[in-house]
Amino acid sequence: MPTHILNIETTTTQCSVALATDGKLIGIQQSNNKDYQHSKLLHTYIDQLLRDHNISYQNLSAVAVSAGPGSYTGLRIGVGAAKGLCYGSDIPLIALPTLSLLAQEIQTDVGHILPILDARRDEVYVAVYDAKHTLIQKAQPHVLTHDSFAHWADKGEVYFIGTGVEKCKEILADHPNWRFPNKESFPSASLMVTLSYQKYQQEDFENLAYFDPEYLKAFQVTPSKKDALGQLKS
Repeated sequence: MPTHILNIETTTTQCSVALATDGKLIGIQQSNNKDYQHSKLLHTYIDQLLRDHNISYQNLSAVAVSAGPGSYTGLRIGVGAAKGLCYGSDIPLIALPTLSLLAQEIQTDVGHILPILDARRDEVYVAVYDAKHTLIQKAQPHVLTHDSFAHWADKGEVYFIGTGVEKCKEILADHPNWRFPNKESFPSASLMVTLSYQKYQQEDFENLAYFDPEYLKAFQVTPSKKDALGQLKS
């Protein structure tokens, strides 16, 4: 029997769903909307992919989800959909760290890879991987300063990837070992295909009842400027 895995990535403004068979990408649906359209698009993309490839929900072997860090709303929608599909079809849930997906985009023989996602104000989510994509420092929130990550650059080349690249360019002090891409990159479900298949073969599954995304920090609502100034209070 072929192994069909549905991969869901919703941690940024990009909503992405990929369908894979035996570890090979066979279809993808994704779009990037600054105003977050995940709640409208996600299930439409899933239905379309399965119809296009004549695969029913009952034929799925597992669902993989990008587990964060990232947007609180995006994570909640993606993980909620993944868990619902797993419960409904009685199939396992696979979770993949979001920053590990971004790290896969960089192919290098030397240095370190810093997948980095934009957060609030001067803050980012960042992890550190070596050239073989082995995790060196786990994901954490980090407030950027002039000398952030300089100790990694002193060791050799540092490759940045993700939605926090432009923020790093603006704030970090110049260093000859910085390696910035030409544009920011968004996590994509296409990057999940190989990793989710490996986890499936290893039977590395999550407990559906207890699994939660890796938010890293509490959800915060930014008050409007009028609220902050007290202009709406009587």
